Amino acid sequence: MKDPLNTLRQAVGLYREADLPRAQMLLESLDLDDLDKDLQLEAHYLWGRVMSARGDWPEAATHFQACLKLKPGWFAALEAWGNVLVASGDPRAAIDKYKRALAAAPANQATHVMFNYGAVLMQHGYASRAIGKFRECFRRNPRDPDAARAVGDCYLRMKRPRGALKWLKAALKLNPRDVRTLVALGNALGLNGKRELAYGCFERALQLDANCAIAHYDWAVLLAAEKKWQESIRHAKEGLRLQPESCRLLCHHLFCLRQLGAFDAALHIAKRARALVDRADAEDRRGETADLVVMNQAACLHGLGRNVAARETLVEFLRRTPDPSPRCIAQLRFIDKRPLKNAQRIELTMRVEPAPPLPGEEPTGPPAYERTYWVIAENATEARRLARRLEPTDARVRFQSDLRVVETLTNADEGVGERSPIIAIWE
Repeated sequence: MKDPLNTLRQAVGLYREADLPRAQMLLESLDLDDLDKDLQLEAHYLWGRVMSARGDWPEAATHFQACLKLKPGWFAALEAWGNVLVASGDPRAAIDKYKRALAAAPANQATHVMFNYGAVLMQHGYASRAIGKFRECFRRNPRDPDAARAVGDCYLRMKRPRGALKWLKAALKLNPRDVRTLVALGNALGLNGKRELAYGCFERALQLDANCAIAHYDWAVLLAAEKKWQESIRHAKEGLRLQPESCRLLCHHLFCLRQLGAFDAALHIAKRARALVDRADAEDRRGETADLVVMNQAACLHGLGRNVAARETLVEFLRRTPDPSPRCIAQLRFIDKRPLKNAQRIELTMRVEPAPPLPGEEPTGPPAYERTYWVIAENATEARRLARRLEPTDARVRFQSDLRVVETLTNADEGVGERSPIIAIWE
């Protein structure tokens, strides 16, 4: 009979060597019910880490949950479970696990939990909350360049480049060869108007890592801000050579071609970008990027005089996205331009119940949701009509009774001005 402790040690060694299939095979050879409680705990935790590294999030979560049944409140399992939830796209649940892990972790082991907590807050748009977590990480370890860089990144997300400069310079002093810090510092310098210094940071980052596609992207964006379209396209192409499926780079390439009036070439790029947006779930392909891609595609169609196709492209996208998509909303209103001498800005909320999936198909969203629209129209009837056309045609829609006129306007263009993201209803 194999010694379970020795088997666990071998599995740990294989995990550290990234030989994940063999590590999993060793763990599967153990009879967990025959192990004492401490060994069961270690086995479940290691098994969860192995399955996380293999990308099997549900299986990993099962093992971390088993850890918590054996040792309720164990901070390491809570943190690992939070990491799994982030990777599987459930940040709200991950934040709850990080909060519990922070409350349970010893003071000398809480820093990395706090850093992960801050990272998920920043990743999902809560930079002002994340910055406090990263500051505390740096206070506890003033030699940590990652914490300093993360504070700088938060300031960049908050459009405060002066604050970012201070922290990114501190991070670079601690680790002068960190490519991510150099790229972030380039962005901060660019936002402060020091563009030549910014280009120098991007160039230095590419000297250290020739495969750093994000450096090409940020360089291209800064060049576009100076309307140097050809140079910007060159860097976008260099980035795409390294990351052919980067939606951000494709979108930027599309934007530059549109600015040059090369609408047909831009539409070819838009087709590639739309294919990626429609099937992928990586961070740079969500919400804002999809909005930019479709808006630019419609603007190119409009530039070619194909207004009907441009309108259909926008409406089709807006009907199926859960995001507000403000750029597509604005582009649709521009294409449909209909000035009104007297108008009202009307706020209205609707409950939408999408058509149920066909037999054999999986549902792609909640069974119902609410969304609020702000519409410029002559009256409430027109406002409802304009909002309704941006929801699925086969959905059941019911307008709430809380419609209100926000303000009266003169010489305003008719159309939806903005809308909220969907609020899912699972009841």
